[in-house]
Amino acid sequence: MIEKAILNRASETRAALQCPACGGANKADAVFCANAACGKALGPFAYVHEELAAKTRWYERLADRATDFISRPHFLVVHSLWFVLWLVLNTGIFALVGKFDDYPYNLLGLILSVESIFITGFLLISQNRQNAHADKRAELDYEVSVRTYREIDELTEVVRAMQAQVSSLEQTIRSR
Repeated sequence: MIEKAILNRASETRAALQCPACGGANKADAVFCANAACGKALGPFAYVHEELAAKTRWYERLADRATDFISRPHFLVVHSLWFVLWLVLNTGIFALVGKFDDYPYNLLGLILSVESIFITGFLLISQNRQNAHADKRAELDYEVSVRTYREIDELTEVVRAMQAQVSSLEQTIRSR
């Protein structure tokens, strides 16, 4: 209970963090900017997503956008409507437009083949980016683990030294 009160007082005494991007005020223990439009990381180092976004090439951004659309139900709805419209127009049910692709629908097959090539390319590019992100996260996790281990090791040595000093002080006090 006392420890919580001390921690609360310590966090209250720390100054609020100011976002370097939007200038907004944030809690002292905030990790990301509270401004929903900004969301910038508030650390003294580059946030991994910001770092990776800065290195993203134009075709990777395009692939991510395409993959984002392809992975939504809207994609299936649009394609279903497109197929139905294609079949309706080419069966001659509506005389608005003349048939332009007869029954085995070779043109439709060609269009779908080309589309599948692009979709596969977009998905592979996006997957490679996701793998790069995962590798970067693993590298950062390892770095944090090593730094934490070293700090804990140093603190253990400090505690042992303090324990030895306390023991020697106790012996000195007892000998008097």
